Amino acid sequence: MHHRKNEVHMTHDERLAILETTILSINSALLDIRAEMKQRFDKIDQRFDKIDQRFEKIDQKFEKIDQKFDKKFDKVDAKLNMLENRMWTQFVWLMSMIIGVAGLLAHAQHWI
Repeated sequence: MHHRKNEVHMTHDERLAILETTILSINSALLDIRAEMKQRFDKIDQRFDKIDQRFEKIDQKFEKIDQKFDKKFDKVDAKLNMLENRMWTQFVWLMSMIIGVAGLLAHAQHWI
């Protein structure tokens, strides 16, 4: 075999040992990256959980507001129903009065 002057001659075992060391180093780095990514995703999940909790609180507030509006609208509906009943009562009373006055006028004029 012909070797160059500064070329280092390595056996197959030495090359395998270097490859194994390199692979172990790469594997260790990948495991570190994986652990770091998991930590970051856990932090992101915690932030989303906090955001979800805030939205739940906002939803609860809106539900309370909706309940208050429903109560107010129920009161308004009750008052409108009462007004409508009053108006019908007054209408019937007014019609009775008109019929009574018309009857009185008809009797006074000798139409009946």
